[in-house]
Amino acid sequence: NARQAPVVHVIGRPGWFDGARWEAFNARRERLAAEARARLVFWLDGEAIALASRSAPDLWAWRGGVYAFLPPSAPRAQPLLDVESPFGAHRGVDTRSMAERSRRVAEIRAWLASHPEAPDELRVSLVDELGRLLFDLGDYNDALAHWHEVELPLHRRLGDVRAQAVTMGQIADVLQVRGQLDEALRIYQDELLPVFERLGDVREKAVAMVKIAGFQKKRGKWDEALRILNEEARPAFDRLGDERAKAVTMGQIADILQRRGQLAEALRIRKEEELPVYERLGDVREKAVTMGQIADILQQCGRLDEALGILKEKALPAFERLGDLRSKAIAMGQIADILQMRGQLNEALRIRQEEELPVYERLGDVHAKSVTMGKIADLQSALNEGESGTPHS
Repeated sequence: NARQAPVVHVIGRPGWFDGARWEAFNARRERLAAEARARLVFWLDGEAIALASRSAPDLWAWRGGVYAFLPPSAPRAQPLLDVESPFGAHRGVDTRSMAERSRRVAEIRAWLASHPEAPDELRVSLVDELGRLLFDLGDYNDALAHWHEVELPLHRRLGDVRAQAVTMGQIADVLQVRGQLDEALRIYQDELLPVFERLGDVREKAVAMVKIAGFQKKRGKWDEALRILNEEARPAFDRLGDERAKAVTMGQIADILQRRGQLAEALRIRKEEELPVYERLGDVREKAVTMGQIADILQQCGRLDEALGILKEKALPAFERLGDLRSKAIAMGQIADILQMRGQLNEALRIRQEEELPVYERLGDVHAKSVTMGKIADLQSALNEGESGTPHS
């Protein structure tokens, strides 16, 4: 029947298309594409979408789109799979590897180049996706140029004020990575918050507040950052029932508590209020990042063997599978910290010089590069001092 129909709708009771069925379907995708030329439309809820993207990642990468259908009176909702901002709290789970994302970038660029006369309404989703992918791949120069020269003008032509604000937020996120905190903070306070307040967009306003709290944290204004997170962001996500956004917010709180030396409470939050959420959502990357943060707390507590085991056995392999260079570099830096504490200075220095520094140079991360250079200098100084004494391992 499928060979005769232009469209096939796949509808079933919740849970009938379980993980095993998705995996089997994923294994048959090539045959499906060759023998059934119909367009497939799956009717799924949010939980089923997460299961599909996790259990059938290759098939999921072929999707033409994800659409939410709402009654006319409903408030505007996020698409069911949304990776609209580099901020984790309102991204969907993108299970694609870095290689797959690179291929997708090439596909989008080829399509846009071959369809220069395509209407803006048709181009907008691809243009948005391209910007997000460039950011994820660490191509910050290309991402900034794309957002400034292509995406912002497109949203202005369409009159989409909200999309313009979101794109400005993405630009601010890159500026933050590059250490331009004042300009990033100005964008969030002057160009994002007023738009979301005017639109009555509670969720986007809460997301922006979390970002602002992050800027305040980097400036050392921990009390103000905690106030924003506890009084403005967390209650908003509780009301919205957004467990992922709340988990990200709790992670920010844990980070501040850790810096203040409240290690037991920070560790509890990581283990009980962050990690279980990412495990339920199947977010491999955020789970690995959280494991690295748990290792960092354990290191501060002096539990070095436990911290090193988590980094080597859980966090690092996940980042390598994902092709996430930045996160891998951060994890390698944590390993170097532990080795340095153990006196294994030569291996710590090698990691800093060969596996950390080149990544930050490639990404244009001025702050991380500067910090790493300082640690390299400390290691070289310690090694020079040790040359006349007991040799280091």
